[in-house]
Amino acid sequence: MSIDFGKQLRYLRSRFYSGRIQQTIRKTGMNDYLSGPYWQLVYILSDNTQTRRIANRSIDFHTSTSTEFIRFRNLVGERRIIKNLVNSLDQNDVFYDIGANVGTYTCFAATKLDSNNTVAFEPEPENADRLRENLELNDLNAEVLQVALSDTNGTVDFALTGDEVGEGEHAIATDDDERTLEVETARGDSIIEERGLPKPTVLKIDVEGAELSVLRGLRETLHENCRLVYVEVHTEKIRDFGGEASEVETLLTDAGFEVTEISQRGSEVFLLASK
Repeated sequence: MSIDFGKQLRYLRSRFYSGRIQQTIRKTGMNDYLSGPYWQLVYILSDNTQTRRIANRSIDFHTSTSTEFIRFRNLVGERRIIKNLVNSLDQNDVFYDIGANVGTYTCFAATKLDSNNTVAFEPEPENADRLRENLELNDLNAEVLQVALSDTNGTVDFALTGDEVGEGEHAIATDDDERTLEVETARGDSIIEERGLPKPTVLKIDVEGAELSVLRGLRETLHENCRLVYVEVHTEKIRDFGGEASEVETLLTDAGFEVTEISQRGSEVFLLASK
């Protein structure tokens, strides 16, 4: 039986990094210098999988890069949103994860839904491969499509940011991007019909500024099928695509949804639209 030394290191931190010691380190500002090296050491000493439990559901994730390790250590501040989503899903819902990355939302949703009722859209090849591996690791079923949903059909340049699997800032390219990859793009309404996909009742959208294009390509589906939409609005990046953050709420309201802000992280706002 192998020992996860990273887990042991975390245990020691929980035992001793508290009370007066914790207060002193934070007061002197040393936490800013110690935190990075500490978590890098934990990553080096840890097994290459991590387990996360939300809403009474446990998922194992591959963490063979430091980026993946950090992402699943704190779920990039989205634990509360994932919990809200999982608790809101009915067994017969159809969930689309648009901008799925390596599958955090996809995997948790798939534990709740009937087989084949989860569809993940992730155009970046390495992330899509890791997503499939995470599904297999947990014996879960989901259809993974390497397509960038938008408001046009064809191909588009996709900007590549960073060098590690799990980096979550890949997006449709703008004029300033240097490293790009040509990927298939499709209107959501079109691809549903062409590929015979189950029509979604719940959407999660995280596409680094291209959220308006995704929503415009799903107008018919939003009006006729969806009851819940979770969308991360990148209030600054959305301008690179010729839009404004306020237009997201307007589009959803026009489609019959009530829209509320459920979280904020820096300039990024998480909206929940419901019918």
